Amino acid sequence: MVISLQEAIIGEEITDSVSVAIARFSCIDKDVEKFLKQKAFEYEKRDKSRTYLIFDENDGNLLGYFSISLKALPFNENLSKSKIKNIDGFSKDVKAVGIVLIGQFGKDSVLAKNISGSELFNACMERVKAAQRIIGGRFVMLECQEIEAVMAFYKQNGFEHLQRDENDGYLQMIRRL
Repeated sequence: MVISLQEAIIGEEITDSVSVAIARFSCIDKDVEKFLKQKAFEYEKRDKSRTYLIFDENDGNLLGYFSISLKALPFNENLSKSKIKNIDGFSKDVKAVGIVLIGQFGKDSVLAKNISGSELFNACMERVKAAQRIIGGRFVMLECQEIEAVMAFYKQNGFEHLQRDENDGYLQMIRRL
């Protein structure tokens, strides 16, 4: 069962059951865990991103989550003009494009066997494609550390390496919608 964090907010607080589930969430990637526990609620309230929680329908445990938002993707100077035109759809001379960003993506390390990465990813892409139907857009992007298993997972799911973010050093990977 997928619910948006927005659905779990009543007034200025997260419902008790969702708050408890978030507190129990444990992820191998501590940055992903920290975002959910310390930033997701604020990002939600300020309309910076949307976070979706995936619960086990049998026992109600929080299995994983993902966050999506919009982002300006500036192109590095060394990116080919043909690649830029392919991403933009019109011009090879643009300096940046708007893009849907999968900002966070992770599953609970204790309950990892209860959901596959592909199931989590498919739920995420359903929301990305729904956003694309409403607002348009040609590509979805994510940023990740250069960890072979992580990159292989995203490549299996249709992403390709685009460039390295010049500010934080993360690899930027894109997928056509």
